[in-house]
Amino acid sequence: MVDVSAWNALAQLHSLNEIDVEQLMSCTPAVIAHQWQLDAAANSIREARLECDHEQLSKALCVLLRAELLPSLCCGAVCVQVLTIALLCDHGATPDMAVAVRLARVLSCKLERVYAFSKCFKK
Repeated sequence: MVDVSAWNALAQLHSLNEIDVEQLMSCTPAVIAHQWQLDAAANSIREARLECDHEQLSKALCVLLRAELLPSLCCGAVCVQVLTIALLCDHGATPDMAVAVRLARVLSCKLERVYAFSKCFKK
């Protein structure tokens, strides 16, 4: 059963619209337990961004958003790719790219929570 209130809360917290939430809900949750899986996801995000394949980009971001990420994995490569997208302005972007930007911002929050990657930049 779908927990509509949880999805609505997520949408409200991260300023997601219906399209964003529908994409997330339609993505099957997975477990990313191996470094090669996380590195492959980072590469998929990078390639989709460079090819301006916004649909594939959104799909890759959704997979990571729905995935259980093991905290023992090194997140550097995926963080760089996600932050590159998350820092873009979604207001001037095409509608498809705007979806990817919003999803990347949510994923940035998740990566921060799981990996606390901002601590890597503090001395």
